[in-house]
Amino acid sequence: MTLNAASGPVRLTQLRRLLVSVLLVLGSAAHAQDIHFSQFFNVPMGLNPGAIGQFDGDYRAHAAFRQQWRSVTIPYRTFALGGDARDFKGVRGLGVGAWLFNDRAGDSRMNQFHMSLGASWTEHFGANREHGVTVGAQLGFTSLTLDNGGLSFDQQYNGFYYDPDRDNGENFKRYGLVHPDLHTGVVYRFTPAPRRLMQIGFGVFNLTKPGIGFLNEPTVPLDRRTEFHMLFSFTASERIDVLPMMRVMNQGTYRELIMGANMRYILLDRYGLNRAVLLGVHLRGGDAGYVYGGLERDDWTFGVSYDINTSALVPASRNRGAIEFTVVHIWKKRPAVPVRFKACPEQI
Repeated sequence: MTLNAASGPVRLTQLRRLLVSVLLVLGSAAHAQDIHFSQFFNVPMGLNPGAIGQFDGDYRAHAAFRQQWRSVTIPYRTFALGGDARDFKGVRGLGVGAWLFNDRAGDSRMNQFHMSLGASWTEHFGANREHGVTVGAQLGFTSLTLDNGGLSFDQQYNGFYYDPDRDNGENFKRYGLVHPDLHTGVVYRFTPAPRRLMQIGFGVFNLTKPGIGFLNEPTVPLDRRTEFHMLFSFTASERIDVLPMMRVMNQGTYRELIMGANMRYILLDRYGLNRAVLLGVHLRGGDAGYVYGGLERDDWTFGVSYDINTSALVPASRNRGAIEFTVVHIWKKRPAVPVRFKACPEQI
């Protein structure tokens, strides 16, 4: 975003507040973007509709919280919750899931609430069913609302100073709207052995290209978003796994490339019990690098990551990006843990 130099000087504090918020509000002049998470590998329902039902277990739930750009403006906060089932109602290959999130952005208080339901179908093949192809779809809606009371506009500069009582010159037609969402995707998985995985997925979002806009002008179609990802896991030693990954997203004129890897150090892996710690380093091209730390304890996975901003926003962000927390829980049936010693009654 560029500021109009002819409007006069703008104080640094105002620059930080304006830098991100104004672009989001002017829906008639800018294309909206979907939300994203750094820990995309821990947010399967937000990754690709083809990821529905793709896990080792019966049911899965996950949650994520992200806070971004606290040093630039009023923080952007995103909360997400998802859940899915594998082989739903005993139908092998059928996955179902639900996904919702709420995102509040900066000074405009732009609030985005989304809810959708999804389903997938998986076909396995190979001698040991080690190959699988999943096709999935999600259908739902998104509600957008905003409050322009916290925003500043060029026309409110009177030639000498910023005057909040001056008319902003913007003709808002509405302060809220609802649009439908339709997404689809396909995922291929290859699991030749425990602790080894190759997953490749492609998805298309916003298939109906709903109109977005708050000003008294024609709405702007929400661009379709495409995503392509690859996740791998292979053993480096008896206790160490390496998990390289990448994701590419395109939406209108926007591009996002994430590349990185996590290392898993296994503390315990027997009788269905799993304890491990994870550390990772990732790079989001042209925007940020981030570090990841995780803990696996049986059916739970906990993750935390921190983004270090490296983009042109650095003068305002001071390299501070986002902090993100995730948690995943899987319910599954497992064999009983064998008893090492049996208690014998005392003989009198």
